[in-house]
Amino acid sequence: MSAARENSKKAVLLLGHGSKAAEANETLRKVAASVKERGGYGMVMSAFLQMERPGFQEAAAAMAAKGFREIIVMPYFLYPGLHVTKDLPGEMDAALARHDGLSFTLARHLGFHGRLVDITVERIEEAIAPQAPASAVFAQHPIEAESFRVIGEEADFAGVPAEHVPIITRVIHTTADFEYREILRLSTGAVGAGVAAITSGRNIITDVRMAEAGISLERLRPFGASVHCFSADKDVCALALREGMTKTAAAMRKAAPYMEGGIVAIGNAPTALAEALRLVSTGEARPALVIGVPVGFVGAVEAKDALMRSGREHIATAGRKGGSTVAAAIVNALAIMALEAGASR
Repeated sequence: MSAARENSKKAVLLLGHGSKAAEANETLRKVAASVKERGGYGMVMSAFLQMERPGFQEAAAAMAAKGFREIIVMPYFLYPGLHVTKDLPGEMDAALARHDGLSFTLARHLGFHGRLVDITVERIEEAIAPQAPASAVFAQHPIEAESFRVIGEEADFAGVPAEHVPIITRVIHTTADFEYREILRLSTGAVGAGVAAITSGRNIITDVRMAEAGISLERLRPFGASVHCFSADKDVCALALREGMTKTAAAMRKAAPYMEGGIVAIGNAPTALAEALRLVSTGEARPALVIGVPVGFVGAVEAKDALMRSGREHIATAGRKGGSTVAAAIVNALAIMALEAGASR
């Protein structure tokens, strides 16, 4: 039996302390939703020991009512304190007494892990970064400044909305292709939506690692915005194989909860753009801006045309041209505009 099919028979109870602060409880629920997506378990619920519902017994009863008999309990605690060593065993014993045939497997608490150290350092760096002057983050190197001067002389931006010029200029700088002056298409509120998403610290979703790698984290860090790409994740690869779809399209499905109010930046895969648009049309995803510039000869033109007809805030390229570097350049331009806007206040 495949691991995915075996996991579908299991339920996971993610147990937290519980808080009077709704935001703290909601974080555990978001973790539970992500665990279900990645693990493919039949059911995943968050439960709380105090101050919030459902409690352990309510969650166990709900799982038993749906026919699950094997429940994995994951204590979402850093330390093996009394909640883990005393309260939790008591809760499991009480549930076993109430439900025939039920079994629990207790996973380790979070404890010490190298990835938690990575997250800790990342949070520390996030706290330090805003102390640096914004001008230091978006200051141009003399060679870049000279390149932009040349572009300004050679490109005719007459009639181009002022807020579009920095986007087009950075794409031309990245590609050395002045045709982008003609083929870049920006919806009326695209720049405002993109800058607002970044300044609000929203997620940026890319279709491939190349686009992710090209986006400047240094420029995003002052706002707390982060970049995500799921196309190489094991669960995404399994979904693509199971559904007969590309990995980049499957990655959009996994990314849907992360898109809320954020930016989707697609530079390589037309199938990813098509799936992102489907998710938006069904209400499963609600990004503020879709950057659709996939390059290619098969499906790229059609996917970008669909984006431009969608009525959503967008930045796209007409025709076959585009690419991951173009998608990254657009995000970087928006980030610089966000930094400049903050510095001018």
